[in-house]
Amino acid sequence: MSGPAVVVLPLTLFLLAGSVVGLVLLARRVPSAELTVPVVRARRRGAAVAGLAVVLAVALPLLAVSALGTGLRQGQLIAVAPLAGAAVHAAVLLVGELSWPRPAQRVRSARLAVRTVRQDAPRGMVVLFLLSCGLLWATCLAGTVLSDDSGRAISAPGGGGSASPFPGPFYAAPTALAAALAAALTWWVLLRVPRRPAVAGADARTDGSLRRAAAHRALRFSTAAVLGTTGALLFLGGTTAHGVGGRSGVQVGGTTVWTDAVGPVWNGFAAGFAVLGGLLALLALAVLLVPARGVGRPEVAR
Repeated sequence: MSGPAVVVLPLTLFLLAGSVVGLVLLARRVPSAELTVPVVRARRRGAAVAGLAVVLAVALPLLAVSALGTGLRQGQLIAVAPLAGAAVHAAVLLVGELSWPRPAQRVRSARLAVRTVRQDAPRGMVVLFLLSCGLLWATCLAGTVLSDDSGRAISAPGGGGSASPFPGPFYAAPTALAAALAAALTWWVLLRVPRRPAVAGADARTDGSLRRAAAHRALRFSTAAVLGTTGALLFLGGTTAHGVGGRSGVQVGGTTVWTDAVGPVWNGFAAGFAVLGGLLALLALAVLLVPARGVGRPEVAR
């Protein structure tokens, strides 16, 4: 498979799958006429804030990368761009949660309920987010340990040459810091969601659905950014480390026998990490397609 096809085919499948998911969500969406006015406004507000967050998360890193020009610093910025986008996305969602409107009615009612992150955030997505952050930081640490003094290349064991680019500290340090910032902002959103005011007139199930959708949006984008960055680092490191040091030839009976300078074990591990990186990148695209559970039809009092 050619190089462009490796990129175009997954993106094409992603767009097709996204279209199918979008059509399914539209078909299952509860019409606004069946919901109360405050619930409809809350749902629209959440969707509008989420849309603005996605636009800014994509546009601002792209503008920063294009404005920086070429060079090593641009390479650093490209490495942290997905995580910077995740931080922007979480920051916009956080502003939306902090500015969540309070009930305006003169006579108000409230339910006595203790809400927590465990209750309002999807557990599977939280676990995946935490695991992906741990894997990213472990990858950055491994790249720092294995890189040479330049911080951008890896040398063959026992000498014999080096290869770059490699995710050493030149790339790993800003990536780890960007991941920490994105993780902190995302977790702040998760902590804020249970504390925001309840939607006026909404039953417990509807209000919980709105909160879970808000937490899901924050986790989905940040998890995809972390997984995608980890996949890119592993793929880059694996492909660069594979065959580092070149090949050496030995004359045997008039025939040159070529062997890799680093040996099959090294190349096997390098290829394995490159494949793992590609799989994580595909998983990142899949996470973006996981929809939040929408608002259901209101409960009917009996």
